[in-house]
Amino acid sequence: MARIAIFSTYAPSEEFGGPARVFHERRALELAGHAVTHVVVDAGGPRGALRRTDMRVTVHPDREQPVDPIYHDVDLGTSAASDASLIERVVEHVRAFRSTHVLLEQPFLIELVRAVVTAVPVPVVYSSQNIEFALRRSLEPFSALRSRPSGRHEQVRALEQLAADVATDVTVICPQDATRMRAEFGCDSTVIANGSAIADLPRPAGRRTTGPGPRHFGFAGSAYWPNIHGLRAIADPSLAFLPPDVHIEVAGTVSRSIQDDAILARRHGANFSRLRLNGFVQMAELVAMLRSSVAVLVPVFLGEGSNLKTADALASGAPVIMTSRSAHGYEDVLELDPEGVTIVDNPSDFRTAMREHLASPTNDVWVGARRREALSWTHRLAGLASVVEAAG
Repeated sequence: MARIAIFSTYAPSEEFGGPARVFHERRALELAGHAVTHVVVDAGGPRGALRRTDMRVTVHPDREQPVDPIYHDVDLGTSAASDASLIERVVEHVRAFRSTHVLLEQPFLIELVRAVVTAVPVPVVYSSQNIEFALRRSLEPFSALRSRPSGRHEQVRALEQLAADVATDVTVICPQDATRMRAEFGCDSTVIANGSAIADLPRPAGRRTTGPGPRHFGFAGSAYWPNIHGLRAIADPSLAFLPPDVHIEVAGTVSRSIQDDAILARRHGANFSRLRLNGFVQMAELVAMLRSSVAVLVPVFLGEGSNLKTADALASGAPVIMTSRSAHGYEDVLELDPEGVTIVDNPSDFRTAMREHLASPTNDVWVGARRREALSWTHRLAGLASVVEAAG
C-alpha cells in the first residue's frame, strides 16, 4: 500500500473544476487500496472536503506587489518555498503520515516539494493540468496590471521544467499535452484524462424535458479568462442575433466577471437582456439548468489543456455546441458517442449553430448516454494508481 501526499494550491471538492479532479484522484487512489493526505497551500480559500488527516497552509504573497490573478498561484508557491518554518511543518506532516509518494498537482509548488523530498526522500509524480507557461503567455494580454513587466510565463516554464526533472513519473490530461510535454520538457508522460461529476450522478428516469415557456442555452464556468473571452466572442457585435425571449443561463463564478465586463457592457441592452447570471449554483440546480437547455455552450477559443466544463457539458444529456479547441482530451469520448454534438472552429459558426438549434423542433430526448458513462471520474482516473505504483 502506498501512502500518498497530494500537493495542490486548492482544497479538494467533489463537484467542480480542478478541486473536483483532486477530490476524485483521492477517491481513485483510496479505492485502489492506498492512503492519501492532502497538503494544500492557498491564500485562505474554501476548505472543500479536507479531512483531519490533511494539512492546509495559508500563505500571503508579498503585499507590496500588486496581485496579478494570472500568476497568483505562482506567487503562492514562491512564498511557500521561501518560508523555512512552513517547509519544516510540511516535512513534519509528510513524515507523520509516513508518506511513500508525493503527487504534485500543477508545477507551482515544485520548489516546496523539492525541499520536502530532500528531507524525506520519496518519489514524486508530477500531475500536469496544462502546459502552464503556454497558457499564462496566452493570458497575459488579459492582465489588468499593464504597468507590470510581461514575460512571467518564462518563470512558469522554469517551474514546469523543474517538476519534470524532479518527478519519477509525469501525467497529463490529454494527448496534445503529452506531445507538448515531450517537445518542451523532454519527458514522457501518461494521459490521465478529465471526467465529470455529473457523469457520476444517477441518470433520472424518463425523457429530458425543456418545459414550456422561454427557451435557454446553458453556459457554466469559473471566472477564468478563456470563459469570458469565449462569451465575448459569440457576443460580437452583440447577442441580438438571439430572439428576445431566448436567454443564456450562466452558472458559476464567471457570472460576476461577465457582469463587470466592459466589452459586453458596450451593448448592454442587447447583451444583458439575453443573459441570466446565476452565480455559483449547487450541483442539482446546475444539472437541471443544463439538461433543460436547448444546448449547452462551450465557447472556448483559446487556452491549453483539456477543459473540465467540456466534460460536464458532454455528460449533461443535452445537445452541446462546442469549439474544436474545447474538444481536446475528449476525442475518444466523441468517437464513442458524438450524438447531439456540434463542433465549430470560429465565433461566426458558433452563432450559426445556436440559431440552427433554435430553428429545430424542440427535442426532449436524452442524448449522449454512452459518453456519459465514459466520462465517469472512476473510469477516467483508472490508470492513476498504476502510475503511482510504478513510481517506486
